[in-house]
Amino acid sequence: MRILAITIAATMAATSAIADVKGSVEIDITENKTTNKYEATSTLGLAFDSGTEGAFAGLNVKSVDGATFALDEYYIGTTLKGVTMSYGEQGGIMPEAVATTGFDALSDPNFAMTESLQLSAMGASVAVGLTDVTTDVSDVANIQASYTANVSVMEVTGAVDYNTTSETYIWAGRAQAGFGTSTVGGTTTYAAEVLAFEADVSAKGFTAYLNGDENDISENAGIKWATDVNGMTLKADANYNFDAAEVTPGINLSFNF
Repeated sequence: MRILAITIAATMAATSAIADVKGSVEIDITENKTTNKYEATSTLGLAFDSGTEGAFAGLNVKSVDGATFALDEYYIGTTLKGVTMSYGEQGGIMPEAVATTGFDALSDPNFAMTESLQLSAMGASVAVGLTDVTTDVSDVANIQASYTANVSVMEVTGAVDYNTTSETYIWAGRAQAGFGTSTVGGTTTYAAEVLAFEADVSAKGFTAYLNGDENDISENAGIKWATDVNGMTLKADANYNFDAAEVTPGINLSFNF
């Protein structure tokens, strides 16, 4: 199934008149808390996207520090009478944290989503995550559903994830309001009888966040900043963990071509 999907995507990219190929170079600089030294990670990426009338396909490949070169994501799909259907390793549909990776308090099953079948129409989406398509394409790992609606100046999303193995649910919601170029939002999740939250605000290239849960109301606070410098994107972030009472900074440089 995976080989078939990649073959079809590659064929479409080669034959479609609107095929798009993009490359990227990224350098992440973060502090190693064990050695107290700053370490750099370089990532090279290639993205292939193609579409025709109603059909689309694409894949991303990634190399980290020159040691690996692997398929990162792929998808193939079509839109028919307002319903978009896709298959591939394309991530989940649950709301995600704004916080810097590793410092979020929300329950997030999206990272575990590998191959999935997804349907979306009129603000509603359903994703069926598959356990291992190389051994059994009918083995369902989890099912996600979400619905997004616009209420006045606010966009509201409700979502749920059901894990078929543990028979547990993760409930999630997000509300976001825009005011010109600024946004204010909040995300919550409820899993294992714990309510977690994250509040965020963005303006002029800056994004600030605060997160925690019902047992620890303030776990992390952080700020992220992004700007364009002659075609290169410069990002910087800093997270403060209240429990450890320490700041973790990070820098990201990227160029797309």
